[in-house]
Amino acid sequence: MSDYDPEWYKSFFGPEYLNIYAHVFGEEESGKQATFVQKVLKLKEGNEVLDLCCGQGRISIPLARNGIRVTGLDFSNDLLSIARSKASNSGVQIKTIESDMRDIPFDCKFDAVISIFTALGYFESDAEDQKVLNAVAKSLKKGGLALFDLLNRDWVVANHMPREWRKNDKEVIYLEERKWDPLEGRSHINFKIIYPDGSVTETGHHIRLYVATEFNSMLERAGLSLERAYGGYDESPFEISGKRMIIIARKD
Repeated sequence: MSDYDPEWYKSFFGPEYLNIYAHVFGEEESGKQATFVQKVLKLKEGNEVLDLCCGQGRISIPLARNGIRVTGLDFSNDLLSIARSKASNSGVQIKTIESDMRDIPFDCKFDAVISIFTALGYFESDAEDQKVLNAVAKSLKKGGLALFDLLNRDWVVANHMPREWRKNDKEVIYLEERKWDPLEGRSHINFKIIYPDGSVTETGHHIRLYVATEFNSMLERAGLSLERAYGGYDESPFEISGKRMIIIARKD
């Protein structure tokens, strides 16, 4: 499938994105994920962390509450504005940078870099995704850790559902139409959003998903060594049947 806008990510991550995923972006769940991140990366007060594709700051803010010095980088100015507002309301400070994830403007600065909720695979080629990993490695201190939370491609293929829908508490219906391209290894999801007044809008994303062996090879090319892998935020081990693939790698 090639009939999609390869720069879909430039328009997808606006306010409607937060509504689409409101059911998984709750404060309690985000807090649990931040706790997991801090635990497995052994982050301490004063550590420097880059939250890559930080969005609305749902992980950055709870980390900052624990004394972590967080820099949030995102391409979406809309989401960064929300992150800054929420941080201010929470009484914490986070630095924010509007930038493409392939262009991280730091050298050897961070103790850790985190990438949460499959914030990789957005680009048209694997070479462009490799640039992201190269930039992550460049921004890490020697011995620093990177955490990547990705959908497990094997799970997506085994559990493919072409269509699913849900309704929120405002009676807005979200219809997901999914297609899997086995040649590109890319998941295409179109969201049809139906409002109570009958109006309809559409948006979508087109994400390249990697199997563990592919991703490990990309890490090695970036100068990152696989340390361990989890299958979820409950610290369960990574398995082929699990939905998530949470990879921790160290800069050599």
